[in-house]
Amino acid sequence: MTRPSSRRTLAISTTAVLALTAGCAGNASTSSGGSDNGDGPIVIGTSIQLSGAFVNKQIRDGYLLAVQQVNAKGGLEVGGKKRKVELKILDNRSDTNTMVQQVRSLVLSDKAVGLLGSCCQQNIDMQGQADALKVPLVMGALPIELLPKGKGYTWDSFQSLADGAKGFYTVAAGAKTNKKTLIVTSNDAQGISAGKMWGTAGKKAGFTISATKAVPAGTTDFSDVINSGKSSGSQVLIASMAPQDCFAMWKQMKALAYKPKVAIGLNCAQTPGWGSLGKLGNGTLVQLNWSNSAGLPDTGLIVSKYGKKYTNLTDLGSVALGLHEATILLDAIKTAGSTDHEAVNKALAKSTTVSAQGPVKFVDNKSATPTFIGQWNDGAIKQVWPAKGAKPLGPLSGLN
Repeated sequence: MTRPSSRRTLAISTTAVLALTAGCAGNASTSSGGSDNGDGPIVIGTSIQLSGAFVNKQIRDGYLLAVQQVNAKGGLEVGGKKRKVELKILDNRSDTNTMVQQVRSLVLSDKAVGLLGSCCQQNIDMQGQADALKVPLVMGALPIELLPKGKGYTWDSFQSLADGAKGFYTVAAGAKTNKKTLIVTSNDAQGISAGKMWGTAGKKAGFTISATKAVPAGTTDFSDVINSGKSSGSQVLIASMAPQDCFAMWKQMKALAYKPKVAIGLNCAQTPGWGSLGKLGNGTLVQLNWSNSAGLPDTGLIVSKYGKKYTNLTDLGSVALGLHEATILLDAIKTAGSTDHEAVNKALAKSTTVSAQGPVKFVDNKSATPTFIGQWNDGAIKQVWPAKGAKPLGPLSGLN
């Protein structure tokens, strides 16, 4: 998954805002979402990236699927009454200032009972709004180690960087390398934190971190980075950057004949665009939050609904993530028996939901979901770790 654009757009164009409703009553007022005594729909909402530098339609589709499933059963039972759920989805066009204004509108004008997240840095920014407005926010698409300490209104259920590192080094250990490792990250806080954590995990796994580099977003010349990998003899590569940066680096590695034996693209290889590299991307490893061969809940539902629309595990995994997040929030509202923000927040703290990404148990507002390691080959991904559902690791043919 990629980081959103840094562009700032202060004006909100009403024509650019996408408001979707799933199974709600046609004449119901959206302002009833915060009322315990109302018979109208329960409103939940999200400001998410649906256009601009990054498009997040797969997570949105997971949100819609969760709401559709609830409304198909007559709605959500709250306080002894079944009420339809109205999901309001606003497109922030990958702009953080727009996201901030939309979140405030969802809570203050639409009376949203709870919020669902977006992706990456936007989730961190959204946390500040949830804390200020004292409204529960359930999100994924942010590794749990990167969730800042807040005021307790944000709940992050997603994969752990530590679990991903453990899986990657397990796979790399069986690939017959010299264990010398080059780590390249973006130079922002998220990239540097990821680099340090993966470096520490590598040392514990018996790998030598022979070179580390942190580069600004938008870097186009990776010759210095590549030369450090070549001169240090690094046969293992870990890259944690935005997709366009990874794309540029992979092309230059090929041109400069840098041939690591194992490589993983954190963030960048998780995007569908990785397939656009063609054969150059073959063999690249990727950390996945979902696999269709691992026996996770709702796998059949996800594949039947979206398997034709989305053919890659990264896309379907994002649908699964959206379904997971929305189910957690909806279950908390039902458990609370109320649309009161504080009551729902307290229910989230005790959540035992089992959804598309497995069981939920929050500790310090974080709940780790399973991690898988996949490998790209001819535009598709196969799971190579853990053993259940896995296929054998192939060579890094794109660079060798």
